[in-house]
Amino acid sequence: MANTREVALFRIVYFSFLSRQNHTPLLQEEFHCAIILHVQAVESPDISSFIPDLDAIHAQIEEHWARVYGNISTTASLLWDINLYEQFLQSKLLEDYANEPFEVIGRTLRLAECTAKQDTRRFAEPMGDNTSSDKEYQDHVVFPLEESILDRGHVENKLRAVAARQGRPGSDIQPLIDACDWAKLAAVLMNDRDIIVKLTQRSACPAEISKKILAGMNRVQNKYFASLSSPSTFTLAPAGHQTTPLPRSSFWGIYDLIASSFKADSPRVKESSDERRSLLGEDLSGQDLPLSISAVNLKKLE
Repeated sequence: MANTREVALFRIVYFSFLSRQNHTPLLQEEFHCAIILHVQAVESPDISSFIPDLDAIHAQIEEHWARVYGNISTTASLLWDINLYEQFLQSKLLEDYANEPFEVIGRTLRLAECTAKQDTRRFAEPMGDNTSSDKEYQDHVVFPLEESILDRGHVENKLRAVAARQGRPGSDIQPLIDACDWAKLAAVLMNDRDIIVKLTQRSACPAEISKKILAGMNRVQNKYFASLSSPSTFTLAPAGHQTTPLPRSSFWGIYDLIASSFKADSPRVKESSDERRSLLGEDLSGQDLPLSISAVNLKKLE
């Protein structure tokens, strides 16, 4: 019978092999954490103190693996959705920061509408009344966004805004500037920057496109903020922006659009290329492994 240290060493080997595959970002992160924990245990003079955590993280990975690779249809759908959101976010950020209009259609628009409808259902339908729309939302919005390790709330806000515009092109940040909502603008800038950095790191966004998006973000940030540390910690730039909101009739904010998105008389969004240029600036330019060991519960080896 293999002892605890041998089992931990075997796990390090096959976790390392598995981590080289193209898994979802969340599963990849769990493999990384598991390898670190098992290495720490092997190097510790008291490996027995690690046993509960080693068994727990192994069980967690097995459960997660079963969700991701339950069957070929589940896996294919998940990977398709992850790729869909990566492409959506890349195009949306190009629209907001590089003045490249983006019309959302097809499956992405359907999922945007599905996300927006979840808000209306919370008020219009009894709690616990699950529908096919709920399942579609959980399987094709929540699951892939969580597996992508992206800020789900932030991405869902983008999807709601798309649904409110019925897929038509439109800026997510210009309404915040018009409303002088600097805290929300700061939050959007920081969350968008986190998204493009993650997409670039995992090769989901070409470096050239990433550079263009980041340059646009920097232009917006430098125009409206002298410093920006967090959504609640920032200093406004001394000039270059209005300090009071524009009249109510001059724009429809993102959240007003969301609220009215499913009314028959919802107003259509109007975009001004001059306003967007003023925002963005003029420069728009091979060995066999004893895998059966994986089923051994380390607690029983003490």
